[in-house]
Amino acid sequence: MSFINIKNLKTIISFSVIFFLLILSNYLINRQLLHDTISTQQKDAVKGVSTRIGTWFQQKIDSTEAIRDFLIKMDHTNELKIKNFILRSTNVANFENIYVGYDDDTIISGVEWKKPKNYITTNRPWYKSTINKDEVIVTSPYVDMGLKKLVVSICTPFKENISDRSGVVCGILPLDKIKEEILDISLPYDGFAFIVNYLGKIILHPDSNKDLTISGFKTLSANKYFFIDKKEELYLFYQEKIKFSNWHIVAQLKKSSVYEKINFQLFVNLAIYGISLLVFLLLNFFYYRNQRDSDESLKKTKSILNHYIQHGDSGVLIIDDKDKIIFKNKLFKDILQLEEIKEKVLDKKTQIFSLLSFEMKKEIINSIKDAKINYESKEILIALNEEENPKYFLFEVFPVLSKEEVYQGVIILIKDVSKKMKASIEKKEYEDILFQQSKMADLGEMIAAVSHQWRQPLNSLSIMIGNLLQFKRLNKLTDKVFEENLNYSLSNIHYLADTIDTFRNFYKPNKKWQTFTVDKAIEEVSEILEPQFKSSGIKLLIEKIDYKVCSCLNYKNEFQQIIANLLQNANDAILEDKNSLKEIKIRIRYEKYNYYIEVSDYGIGIPSEMESKMFQSFQTTKKDKGTGTGLYLSRLIVRKKLNGDLTVVSLVKPTTFLITLPCNTKD
Repeated sequence: MSFINIKNLKTIISFSVIFFLLILSNYLINRQLLHDTISTQQKDAVKGVSTRIGTWFQQKIDSTEAIRDFLIKMDHTNELKIKNFILRSTNVANFENIYVGYDDDTIISGVEWKKPKNYITTNRPWYKSTINKDEVIVTSPYVDMGLKKLVVSICTPFKENISDRSGVVCGILPLDKIKEEILDISLPYDGFAFIVNYLGKIILHPDSNKDLTISGFKTLSANKYFFIDKKEELYLFYQEKIKFSNWHIVAQLKKSSVYEKINFQLFVNLAIYGISLLVFLLLNFFYYRNQRDSDESLKKTKSILNHYIQHGDSGVLIIDDKDKIIFKNKLFKDILQLEEIKEKVLDKKTQIFSLLSFEMKKEIINSIKDAKINYESKEILIALNEEENPKYFLFEVFPVLSKEEVYQGVIILIKDVSKKMKASIEKKEYEDILFQQSKMADLGEMIAAVSHQWRQPLNSLSIMIGNLLQFKRLNKLTDKVFEENLNYSLSNIHYLADTIDTFRNFYKPNKKWQTFTVDKAIEEVSEILEPQFKSSGIKLLIEKIDYKVCSCLNYKNEFQQIIANLLQNANDAILEDKNSLKEIKIRIRYEKYNYYIEVSDYGIGIPSEMESKMFQSFQTTKKDKGTGTGLYLSRLIVRKKLNGDLTVVSLVKPTTFLITLPCNTKD
């Protein structure tokens, strides 16, 4: 007993006795109220179904009256027209069938059926009852000759305007739909419901073979509750009349089942009570035996957690749902250069973030508001630009929510990420240097391309000037010869000037996006490089597949430099393999708001071991001829600046690179 709390033992026993008495009292009260509860359940269930069936009948009556209003205007001798109307009305009004009978023994049905020899329309019960009452009626159930199933009909009388003939239109409803409603009634104690007519004759019963009449029903129908022969163990009945008919819904319960469940429930409750009392005493024993060990473990865990918070790499500040500061560790104060945090509440006037600018402080306060209102977490990078040693801090704001998603407060973490940010900045500077070096290397290659374009025009200029001097010495320099040579020289000079403009625009840096078409931008690059390729005997082919002219909004020059880099690589690969096909092919394809540009060649190819590292810096297949930065910087520019991608499709025969470029537009 050393592990049991003796002080609470009397309380446990007292509550167990009270609980036992409550179980017994509850049982006796439930027995007393059971009859009323049963009656209420029967009444609600039966009334609900009665209302639904009545409403259903009302809808069908309205449909029948609407059909009647149309038939009044139609000549009953035109059977085909009436039959077509009936067929349409059957589908619209959701009847099983519709038929019309006239006082001249004419009958028209929506279902094909053969009229019996002795069948007289005006003698049928549905016709006579409707005409005699001169109002809408719901017939008693009968087996329809055409449908071969148990149905009821909703019939209404009418008089034809054209021939002044009297008639009756009926819509047939299968009893199956009403039976579904009856079977859906949920009654306790093996109860069920069925339908009887005003004489007590059972019309619909869950047991389809049931065929009997409730004795005494006619005289007792004025009372809602009534009993019949108790030898059949039928304990309690409740009945409700269905609107628009002479039917009654009857609910019945089996006497032997009424108290069966409540007695069983008492047994279960007592068993649960005994088991619960035993389990509680055992749990109490084990709980107090293990409580000491749990307290020790909790102390150790609390100590470890406190050590982690106090000596981790993050400053921690915790505020509750009313913005009160409930915890802060030493590192939080040290990072923000605070001797002590005297404030109790975190708000706009707080001095905790005095080290930060007004805008930085405002951003943190707004993030706390978002966490409080929208339950959003947020990261904020703050830079303190000190003269020689800039510092960077990462603020993380996390909302704290209960299991019920109720706001409890905010945890603010602050980390000194100066080393990480400085490393990132150094990497960026390093990439900028590589980019500049690559630009210089590309510049040398482009100057070589320009020199190819200039060589022929310069030779032509030398020849023209030599011709003028020769004709002058021979005194044969006529005005015509002088003008022809001069015009040809000027044409070559203009060509040289255009080449310089193209070259200058190609390397002009872009700070803003500009609108261009992809195919024209590629053609401009090919015009610069084509003379160089021609001198090497290499053909440059541009092919458009499913191409769509789209004004692309992006960095044109950077895109052209990547194309130029891939073409120069293809040129070098072809020259390195003397037996290769001297052809470079560019394919342009448009699909789903993206351009796909493939650059292929049949040169020496790329070794398979280079596939995983060809886009890394200082990786080259050109040995001493390459810098190893071309593909690295090309992919970097495509991803970081053009919002696209650069990948390799195949390594050899052909070597194919794929540029994915988004078709950004002003819209």
